[in-house]
Order: sequence, then C-alpha cells, then structure tokens
Amino acid sequence: FNGVEMTGIFSRLRGKKDTALIDARRIYARLMREARNPVFFGEGKIADNYDGRIDLLTLHLSVVLAALQRHGTQGERLSQALYDVMRDDFEIAMREEGLSDTGIKRRIKPMMQLFFTRIKTYVEALQNQSDLKPIFSEGILSGGSLQVIATLDKHITQFATDLSEKSLGEIALAEFSFTK
Repeated sequence: FNGVEMTGIFSRLRGKKDTALIDARRIYARLMREARNPVFFGEGKIADNYDGRIDLLTLHLSVVLAALQRHGTQGERLSQALYDVMRDDFEIAMREEGLSDTGIKRRIKPMMQLFFTRIKTYVEALQNQSDLKPIFSEGILSGGSLQVIATLDKHITQFATDLSEKSLGEIALAEFSFTK
C-alpha cells in the first residue's frame, strides 16, 4: 500500500471521507463520459476500440492533470487521487474480463507505463503551448483527416483554456465544459 491508499482505508474505518478521492471519482466520471462521446469516433476519426478509447481518456486526463499542477499541494493530492481512481477502474475492467490477480499484475504494469508515456507527451505539449496536431496525427488520429485532427486540437485547446481559468474547487466539482 502507498500512503494515499492507506489514508483512504483508515479514513473509511474512522468514518472520515477522503475528499480528494470523492472529487477524483467525480472528475473521472465526467472525463469518462466525454471520452465515450460518439462524436469522436467513426470513419476518419479516432478508432472505436480499446486503444482509441483509452487514448482519448488519457488525453482528457492530461488536460486536467496539467491544470492541477498550478494548484500546489492540493492539486498534487487530487492528481494522485485521480490516478488512483483511473488505475482502480482499469483493474475492475480487467477483472470483469475474467483475469486473475496475477493476470492483472502482468497487464497493469505495461498499461500504466504506456499511460505515463502518453500523459507526459500530452502534458508537456500543453504546458509548452505546442501544437498538438502532430502528436494526434502520429498517435490517437493516425490516418485521420486534417479536419478531424484540427477539430480535436481545437477541442482540447479550448478545454485547457477553460481549465486554466478554473479554481481548484471548480475543477474538483468537475465544473468544466467541452466544445465540439
């Protein structure tokens, strides 16, 4: 167990709520709904498969994680809780596929490494205000039309701008909007 997991367990035993975990679940659910939006999938768009859906979720998570970095210790705490919620969701999905503990252990490590690689790429681009289009055309939208790539770039750039104007409390309440 790491410190966050132990804190969560002990808080539940003592009847205290871990607000970061509650907020992270709310944010994750909101991002998950957005990442499953049918507008992103179809011919010439993001592949409607496991990799495409995970990549789109990761992209949205990256925007939130980049925004949380400017909120100091509380932002870090919420970032860690958001990561924990996502990892737990991945583990639950694998259990639903019928994987055993050893099967999950074997698959979760490379999955998390890929997640961190994607997050790092997206967060660095967002922080440097770099053009995301080349990243999309090499990854999430390889083979996608330039129009679709530009639309996703606009969507993510607007989402990042929206979050840059939000307080930590507004982010924690998932009070953000998406443009298409």
